[in-house]
Amino acid sequence: MKSKQLCFFTVLEDLIQIFKEIEDLVDIRYHLAGLQNCSEISVFSTILETSNLGIATSGDWNKIDRYLILQENESLNIREVIQKDGSVRFAVDQMNNLKSIELKIGGIFSDKEKVIVAGRISNISDDVDSNKIFELFSSTIKKNFRRIDSFYVGPIAEVKLKEGWRLVTNEKSPIDYDLKIK
Repeated sequence: MKSKQLCFFTVLEDLIQIFKEIEDLVDIRYHLAGLQNCSEISVFSTILETSNLGIATSGDWNKIDRYLILQENESLNIREVIQKDGSVRFAVDQMNNLKSIELKIGGIFSDKEKVIVAGRISNISDDVDSNKIFELFSSTIKKNFRRIDSFYVGPIAEVKLKEGWRLVTNEKSPIDYDLKIK
């Protein structure tokens, strides 16, 4: 399997049109991903239903919420993961959901002013359906955002960058690692 990803910076206003456009074209569901405490997984028919949309609750993009995206007619496969203490957690990831892609939205960091945390879409599968969804997201983002270095930046996020906001993958990293317009 060859993995693919597209990284971006966005704020809520940049997101709304992107997701409306995609959700009008394909029936998809967003499942809260990661290691969960119970097997009842939050699922949303539109990204606009999720909490904290456009807000990053961590300054590190590795610690922000992520969602598994599947077409509406696909079942979510959850795997049990036994913990060292004998308890069970429930993994929602692409390993058992090869028709999915993963989304991290990112957005304005809630704990600091003038910081936007990166988001990402990714795919680890060669499955036709997952590639189709990935390409739809990828082409829609590329069409509406501007490429700056290896990131795509939404129009309003770009204005904020020009106003001196930090665009980061981790706000604790030195400023030298922030996205900059050259």
